[in-house]
Amino acid sequence: MEEALRLLLRADSAGRASRRTGSESQGLVMDQTISKLGRDFYDLFYGSFEAPGGLEDFTIVVVERQARANNAVVALIVNDTELFEMPLIPRADMMEESARAAVGAAVDFLLQAQSISRQLESGRKMPPEVF
Repeated sequence: MEEALRLLLRADSAGRASRRTGSESQGLVMDQTISKLGRDFYDLFYGSFEAPGGLEDFTIVVVERQARANNAVVALIVNDTELFEMPLIPRADMMEESARAAVGAAVDFLLQAQSISRQLESGRKMPPEVF
């Protein structure tokens, strides 16, 4: 019985190590919306977002903030940096366009951060205005 338990624990720890290096550990995209309109935006964003290759550690948060009347405002926060904030328009075509713009902004930001990180790690000197 003890030997079976040891084998089970060994297999479990080996499985955890392999899961950490898989595609499941590439990042986190969180939904902090509060209305159907915000949830629809998040679904469009999440459905079209694909993390750039080589990125393993990032956090993206789609936050909805209440605006006046029945309107909503969505903010996109990537790695604790708010990229933009925009009002949501309850038209499908406008919502899809906004989600595509948000995906583009997030991917561009992540790629730029990855490039800067690689440059810093390699020791290449860059002009101060780049950072």
